Amino acid sequence: MIHIVEYGSGEQILVAIHGWGGDHRTFEPLTDYLSARWTLVLLDLPGYGNSPLVEPFSIEHVAEKVKLVIERYPSPVQMIGSCSGAVVALEVAHQAPESVERIIALDLFAYMPWYFRLFTVGMVGELAYRLTFDSRLGRSILNRMLRSRRSEHTDLMGSFADKSSEVTLKYLSALASLGGPYRYHCLPVDVELVYGARTFRAVRNSVARWKQVFPRLIIHQVDRAGHLIVDEAPREVAAIIEGQR
Repeated sequence: MIHIVEYGSGEQILVAIHGWGGDHRTFEPLTDYLSARWTLVLLDLPGYGNSPLVEPFSIEHVAEKVKLVIERYPSPVQMIGSCSGAVVALEVAHQAPESVERIIALDLFAYMPWYFRLFTVGMVGELAYRLTFDSRLGRSILNRMLRSRRSEHTDLMGSFADKSSEVTLKYLSALASLGGPYRYHCLPVDVELVYGARTFRAVRNSVARWKQVFPRLIIHQVDRAGHLIVDEAPREVAAIIEGQR
């Protein structure tokens, strides 16, 4: 059973899916900016927060669990996903296109960069992960190294402090084996891509690839934001959700 938290009671349903190191709290900054016409449904993906891990584990199986949540609401719903959470949203739409009318993908990679793929390489990858994401010192050093990819008040690594390395590595390996973006090229769903101007180069390079997958793709660049776009620019993200930008 997936743990959910609801905000609002509007007729428009927006299901929000956090990314690799997040949980339902990722999207809480939006609650101050969305209008009363929305019901915001925040999820803890399996293995995160209060949601148990699914076995056998795969992104497809995770999407099946999210689909069960969506079935509680009048269809079709809208979805917003942060980074790898947007992949889960695309996979939900791939499985049940009649249940989703719009996906807002935040800072979405079209491919897995080498610095993430490294963590999926056996014992070497696990050791590298534990020295960075599982270590307070490692997280602090990496966050300072990535200061050009975030605003001063955000911490790119902070959300990993209370996450299970077993879970995060399972997600990373599953994402690496899922295949390329063309898996989703036939989706009959409106897709909007939102990325921060200061985000990772791989995300910026991914924009053209997603445009090839979705020829009608709507693209939004948020000038002041980095990778943690909901934390850094919640007002702008809310305006995109509302169709005001």
